[in-house]
Amino acid sequence: MQHNPGGRRTRRRATGSRHAPCSGGCTRRVGHGHALGFYRQPGGAAMTGGSPADQARALHSETTAAVEQRTALAVEARSVLIAAFHSRLICRPGCEDALATWGLDPLPQRWTISGEAQLSYTRSHTNHEEARQQGRWGIPDELRQLQPAIAVYPQHVIHVARAPGGDAPGRQRYTITVQVMLDTWATAVRQADAREIARTTMDTHRRALAEAGITLTTPTWQCTDSPDEATPDPVGIHAQPADVAVQLTDGDELAAATAARDAAVQALAGLRRSIRARAIRALVDDEFGGVHQHAAQRVNQFLVDLGLDPLPQAHHITVTADLTLPVGDGTAEDAGDAARHRMRAATTINPDEARPWTAYGWSIPQNATVDQDGWRIHWRHEYEMWLRGHDTPADATTAAEALVRADLTRALAGTGDYLVTVTASVESQGIDFYLDPDSD
Repeated sequence: MQHNPGGRRTRRRATGSRHAPCSGGCTRRVGHGHALGFYRQPGGAAMTGGSPADQARALHSETTAAVEQRTALAVEARSVLIAAFHSRLICRPGCEDALATWGLDPLPQRWTISGEAQLSYTRSHTNHEEARQQGRWGIPDELRQLQPAIAVYPQHVIHVARAPGGDAPGRQRYTITVQVMLDTWATAVRQADAREIARTTMDTHRRALAEAGITLTTPTWQCTDSPDEATPDPVGIHAQPADVAVQLTDGDELAAATAARDAAVQALAGLRRSIRARAIRALVDDEFGGVHQHAAQRVNQFLVDLGLDPLPQAHHITVTADLTLPVGDGTAEDAGDAARHRMRAATTINPDEARPWTAYGWSIPQNATVDQDGWRIHWRHEYEMWLRGHDTPADATTAAEALVRADLTRALAGTGDYLVTVTASVESQGIDFYLDPDSD
């Protein structure tokens, strides 16, 4: 989803049967079957059978199920979204906005963690001064070979002392101790997480260096630089979802148990609505670019894979109305102007609840006629609409023709006799072009 800070182009839903939401007690698949399985949505009236303790335990079970379901949904949605970002199907600002809208952790970022430590190692040199210069400006090769990589910057030499033994005539072994600055990098959501990754990484490196005879003291971490944007690897990323404020209560507190269950169910339902509304908003605002139906299919698959209802389907229909309008006396130019003025009532470029279609038209001058009653202008008016709730194209075209005839009857009331030929054709069938994030 690309960031769209400017104005939004809203596509209003076309008429037809409204997309019915799934009932509260239905069984629905949530997420990938292998990961999240099936789940019956909790909620509804409190139990009336059994002892109070039994009722409370049942309510607690529903609370736990709702909390676990919300956690699984949050993790799955975040993982899929990060995978889409990784695949460059959506941009970073759009991904970050969606995660923030859903109340989930933001994208991981690359942090630079800096600290100080002391480095000690033994090497052969011709004299004390050469050993000191090595300590001041160089580091052992073993540090350059560490993975994940770290950067080591010698600051000053603390101590240089002769060590027993020598590798060759004229050379002496020296133990060099140096104060060093360290930089390491971590990809994490929070600074605290980045520091913990750095600590774990350095502990592993210190053990590997010790095996090579090099001592690196435990670093004192001093600062964590501002995060850099990084493309995270979606594999293995499982975000901690936003905390759900649900406290399980004692078994004999039915009122508290019911309130906890209701809060957990509402949190789950709220996340579902938020995910669906933001995904539809991205489609409505054309944040994806490219062919609309291709983007709609991706959004639809995203919702279905999370166990949410698919996007509503509709027939895309074009209706052509050929009219002969009586427009009175005057010149041919006057007659054309009168026809255009009369048909303005049936022209719209912005669908709304009253007229959920686009409609425009034009005159056909070569077919105009004039007689004792004045001019008759031939006019062609074209409607484009998306209709839901029809099983077959024939049903959809019949409904579209009825809508157009009703609109022309309204728009041309008082005009007098006019001839109308209405022809409807289905252009395609697929996900509705006019979606409403609040109701769909």
